[in-house]
Amino acid sequence: MFKYCPQCRRPAPEFPAERKIVCPECGFTYYHNVASAVGILLKRDDRFVFLRRAKEPGLGLLDLPGGFVDPDESAEEACRRELREELGVELASLEYAASRPNTYPYKGIVYKTCDLFFRAECVSGPFSLQEDEVSEVLFLSRRDVKMEMFAFGSVRWFLERELLKGES
Repeated sequence: MFKYCPQCRRPAPEFPAERKIVCPECGFTYYHNVASAVGILLKRDDRFVFLRRAKEPGLGLLDLPGGFVDPDESAEEACRRELREELGVELASLEYAASRPNTYPYKGIVYKTCDLFFRAECVSGPFSLQEDEVSEVLFLSRRDVKMEMFAFGSVRWFLERELLKGES
């Protein structure tokens, strides 16, 4: 991750168990903590809203609306912000559903995330896409969802859990 210690600039600090960086020279310790991210299973009528990713990781694959939680922001606030940014919509209600660990490789660094999933009903009105993040919006029925279409393992786990629940 780091080629040099951020404090004393010694080459090659240690990175034990990919949890923290420790410099044996000056003792500097940096904890590589888990990042929080949110995903929203958004329903409109009898279909679900999915986004085609416009960038890596997972370029061209599907994802749920959502993203990383900003500092000093709750997961619920992140859901509402991400939906405004990616689709230009507001939510009337939001319900927490589940969480799952995930691995997010980005520009040569592997981030560990805790993905928090929510359910929401979609408000009416047209979507306004954030084109640098989203290349397409898809409205899929439960039976049209194929797990191999999705970029991340945590999303596949959540969708299997949620969509199978609705079939019983």
